[in-house]
Amino acid sequence: MRRLSAAVLAAALVVSACGSDDEPAAEQPTDEADESTNEFDEPAESGDADEPAESGDADEPADVATTVASDGGLLVPGDPATGKPDVQLPAEAPTELQVTVLEEGDGDVVEAGDSITVDYRGLLIADGTEFDNSYDGGQPFTVVIGAGQVIPGWDEGLVGVTEGSRVQLDIPPDMAYGAQGAGGGLIPPDAALTFVVDVREPAPPPTLAPQADAADCPAVDGSSEQQRQFDAYPPTCIDVTKTYTAEVVTNMGDLTIALDPDEAPLAVNNFVTLARYHYFDGTNCHRIIPGFMAQCGDPTATGTGGPGYSFPDELPESSAEYALGTVAMANSGPNTNGSQFFMITGDATFLPPSYTVFGVVVDGIEDALADIDAAGNPDDNGVPPLEEVVIESVTINES
Repeated sequence: MRRLSAAVLAAALVVSACGSDDEPAAEQPTDEADESTNEFDEPAESGDADEPAESGDADEPADVATTVASDGGLLVPGDPATGKPDVQLPAEAPTELQVTVLEEGDGDVVEAGDSITVDYRGLLIADGTEFDNSYDGGQPFTVVIGAGQVIPGWDEGLVGVTEGSRVQLDIPPDMAYGAQGAGGGLIPPDAALTFVVDVREPAPPPTLAPQADAADCPAVDGSSEQQRQFDAYPPTCIDVTKTYTAEVVTNMGDLTIALDPDEAPLAVNNFVTLARYHYFDGTNCHRIIPGFMAQCGDPTATGTGGPGYSFPDELPESSAEYALGTVAMANSGPNTNGSQFFMITGDATFLPPSYTVFGVVVDGIEDALADIDAAGNPDDNGVPPLEEVVIESVTINES
């Protein structure tokens, strides 16, 4: 079985978000892929899509040498190469949540409802077994705090912390995974846990380069030849002062998507440029989970295809934006957007705000999008759909 990484935190750290304890850790869109694709355990493109992108190989708990500190608690060493911190475990399991600020940051104070990005290391207090960390895989975890997306020890313990801080959460069983445990035995029933969490300060939002010459961009009238492989993210071919819509013709009917360059200029420029190169024409929506989402944009229809590059996230402020008709990028972790995207066909507000929203379906929701949703596969994480869904063409209109 796979290790817990972001997926366990997105299961209990996300257990409530997915609906029930026995469901996969959120069937979310993902890009499986080469370096440029994404994974959709949530919308994503890569390997398994039953869980959010994982932060490291984790079939088994890590073997780490431990020593006993003067207070009787285990001292578990970290790894300076990855930034994974040493962890001083308490001598006894806590009966209530203990929050210790190890390093004070100078960013904003985290409030309930905030989306934060963290790195973390989780250990069993009983014996120092590390069951999860994000440092080894180099993929931080983004989550809304105080919204029931994570275990109560996180929801309560990280409210009031300042961004840029490192904190230790010593969590009693009833605020962790309780009597059921988690991870197929990695976290036993009634286990007390310690997490050391680095609350990252938000990175400045990515910006578009200056507008490129028309000669460096695909033809606005759609006359460019089809192209599906690129060496780098495209030049800036949109004019952010203009309005863009995409007319998507499928074998299930037509959709109109209003694109949002104000909120996601990189993603809109990417989509518009690819569409004008006819990148999406003749491609299948390879993963459709009824009542959740349809994932498209992979010419190989394998979940591993992409344009040959990746670009940074432009994340929404909250999960409330993942409403019916929303169009967002699939990914395999932070800043791994490529060509795969998903259209929400139900209520996906359980998703963490880890997927760039760049548009919304404004026409075709009740017919074409509903028919696409009906073609989905309720099993096997939506792969393959029970009925073929083909994007026949995408035409960009600007005004």
